[in-house]
Amino acid sequence: MNLPELKDLTIYHQKVELIEETAKQIQKDFSLVDQNISFSGNTDTAYHELNTQIVPIVDRFLEINSSNFFALLYAIDIDEVQLKRVLFSNEFESPAAEISRMIIERELKKVIIRNHFKTLSDN
Repeated sequence: MNLPELKDLTIYHQKVELIEETAKQIQKDFSLVDQNISFSGNTDTAYHELNTQIVPIVDRFLEINSSNFFALLYAIDIDEVQLKRVLFSNEFESPAAEISRMIIERELKKVIIRNHFKTLSDN
């Protein structure tokens, strides 16, 4: 069984269905912490559109050190080692922007994997 390629996600950035499903997954997950993420449906600007909404939410949650937010990151399955590196090093100019990127990337990976196994089970 060949697993989908997940190291270079750019090969999936032009797949409209995957982008739409990723946006829906982000909306669903952020609703768990009472945060509304909207998506216009324009897949050409999806990353920018989602990122500009997620960054201020992440920034706000980091300021108040919200346990709900860390529970959300756990539910999304953000890598804990990477998260600690972002939070506790001076490597990143904007931890919120880096965490937002990690969230979008992880949600896309989940959609890719889910679709891969759905395709296998349909055959």
